Amino acid sequence: MEKRLLSYLERMRITASGLSTIAVLTAILWGCIIMEHLTRVRTRSEVNRTMGEIRALQLKRHMIPASAPASPMPQSRPQIG
Repeated sequence: MEKRLLSYLERMRITASGLSTIAVLTAILWGCIIMEHLTRVRTRSEVNRTMGEIRALQLKRHMIPASAPASPMPQSRPQIG
């Protein structure tokens, strides 16, 4: 089995150092992908926690923003004349 693998590698012109370099770079790439996923999960949970705190503070102060601002009341102008 080893001789078949070695002969295959020789035919493909992949050296042992090249194969180990590919393995190391693949491991680094997977590490980056996993770290990116963990960062996204932590960020999502932090955003949810922060939004919950903001809602709690708004309820505590009874300051819940309206979905649309109210239109200003028309002011009656004194008529001259």
